[in-house]
Amino acid sequence: AALAALGGGGGAALAAAAPAPAAPPPPPAPVCAKFGAAQTEICAESRTFNSKLDHFDYASTARWPHRYLYNDEQWGKLSPLGNGCPGPILLYTGNEGPISAFWGSNGFMIQHLAPTWGAMLLFPEERYYGTSLPFGAASFEAANVKYLTTEQILEDYVELVDHIKSTVPKAANCPVLAFGGSYGGTLTTFLRAKYPATVIGGLAASA
Repeated sequence: AALAALGGGGGAALAAAAPAPAAPPPPPAPVCAKFGAAQTEICAESRTFNSKLDHFDYASTARWPHRYLYNDEQWGKLSPLGNGCPGPILLYTGNEGPISAFWGSNGFMIQHLAPTWGAMLLFPEERYYGTSLPFGAASFEAANVKYLTTEQILEDYVELVDHIKSTVPKAANCPVLAFGGSYGGTLTTFLRAKYPATVIGGLAASA
């Protein structure tokens, strides 16, 4: 009985001493900007998707956290398209810089086209910029920077579109329109030319 009592007490002590599980990290802060004369604030969720590191090495399984901005506030607010899609997906082909810096400069997409077409907004960050660093602080070492190519970037965006269409309810049949300026405009042009099954059209400025 004494041993049983001792065992019971010891078990209780061990249970009491067990550490509590760690709380999950808080979600990333949304990215917000003010648009138009009324200075209307519009925000996007900051998300990550585990993108493939080398899209052309089919034996490689290496992946990295690719950041993108997501906004569906206007998506589905108008009549659905003929195929049942709630509305188109507007894809900004992120270029050289943190994607948060481009959110506030795209009022045409965010403030005008999204509500006019009832569209979803998708802003992927270019790999090796912002927080989208495949190797973290070591991303710009000579052995690692070889993965920064236009071909890899285009594949990142195609993979992200496929991810959205396969995970967001009712998005599977939604058409995607790409937008970009400068190098981003070049990405839009190449994306439409090389992946017409992914992007049905694009607006490329200063490409």
